[in-house]
Amino acid sequence: MTMIDQNDLLSIQGILRSITCERFHDIWELAKAGNTAELNSEDRKLARIMLQHREEYHNQFEFADVMAEHDFIPGQETNPFLHIILHQIIENQLEQRDPIQVYQFYLSMRKKNSDHHEAIHLVSIIFVHFLFDSLKDQKPFDNTGHVNTLIKLKDKKPEKIMAAMEMD
Repeated sequence: MTMIDQNDLLSIQGILRSITCERFHDIWELAKAGNTAELNSEDRKLARIMLQHREEYHNQFEFADVMAEHDFIPGQETNPFLHIILHQIIENQLEQRDPIQVYQFYLSMRKKNSDHHEAIHLVSIIFVHFLFDSLKDQKPFDNTGHVNTLIKLKDKKPEKIMAAMEMD
């Protein structure tokens, strides 16, 4: 199982910074035009995920190139770019089945009638909790805690996951 350490977190932060709003805008324009063949595989994934979220974030994607200075207010606004990247991280974990508990949790949610998109969001809720704790406290990602939480929550109903995370 791959462990996420401080260097990985710094790398994630660097990747987030390197994907500028202009790049998101470029990916969006190509995705809208159905012309993603020239993109690398990770950018094609981003394009697909952006198209899946077009109803929610159309304006942010359309004007991404001029939103570079906008600070999204936690609790009041969703950062659509972070949301898309988190989707990509979870989808990559599912593809690689690493950690396997992400895949098992996802399958459990699907068996409980969550569609693919909702199941990805449920996995993200758990992942984000551990990611932000790690970033906030400047400590290594708690892979053991993350895996144990996935195991503990996989038997819950999808609609109970958010409440269970809030209680933790």
